[in-house]
Amino acid sequence: MLVPIRRILVALDASAASGAALDAAARLAAGMEAELLGLFVEDINLLRFAGLSFAREVGFPTARMRRMRSADMESALRAQASLAQEALTAAAEGQRLHFSFRVVRGEVSAQLLAATQEADLLVIGLKTRDVRRVGVTVREIITVAPRPVLILPSGVDVRPPILAFYDGSPGSAQALRVATRLAQMEGGVLTVLYPASERRLHEEIAGSLEGSGVALRYRGLMRTNVASLAHAAHTEAAGVLVLSAGLPFEEGTLEDLLGRLNCAVLLAR
Repeated sequence: MLVPIRRILVALDASAASGAALDAAARLAAGMEAELLGLFVEDINLLRFAGLSFAREVGFPTARMRRMRSADMESALRAQASLAQEALTAAAEGQRLHFSFRVVRGEVSAQLLAATQEADLLVIGLKTRDVRRVGVTVREIITVAPRPVLILPSGVDVRPPILAFYDGSPGSAQALRVATRLAQMEGGVLTVLYPASERRLHEEIAGSLEGSGVALRYRGLMRTNVASLAHAAHTEAAGVLVLSAGLPFEEGTLEDLLGRLNCAVLLAR
């Protein structure tokens, strides 16, 4: 059974990365006939900092320093939320989607994780191509989010070819189902990476996806480590790599792998 994705949540702010994530989320929602949910979090830590007596901001282009005030930060966040809502409305109406927008206040990671409980997929845009340089908030979400997370590094979009890693485990079975759903949208071809010593998995994979309409390709990996997966993704010019969030690596970590890739990554759960 393929994974039903009925509600796609996108984290919104004032950055270009957020705009790219919104565009990708809207296109996915259109292809999957899903509802698009936009969430803007008023970062409570920024508001607390603005309230401190020593908080200062530097103006542009004058470079003059002035006292930062809570009221100014409140106003700036409201303006950013308004722009985010306008962008979401334009993207959703352009794709004729059902959509909603919500503003919440709190710690960003906690609010996003809470909102993810009500969605089937979370889309996050990164301001960098190197996941190792992202903040604690994104790392926490990637690690503990209860739903699949689509990570879009700067300058990367959701496109074919779609790759998925499968080793017969329940987590990789979930990754395979999510990848199949993406492949149905993006040209109908799915390349499955698998342990080369487990050729028997071909029949298992084909059987589980029978009737999906997806054409399967296979690529065996001699080792299940960061280097092998990264090399396969580069060689196949992957547009999206789908993995189980709990995939055990022989060598390296998930963060190491994400730092070596130049494609979108979907962590399935």
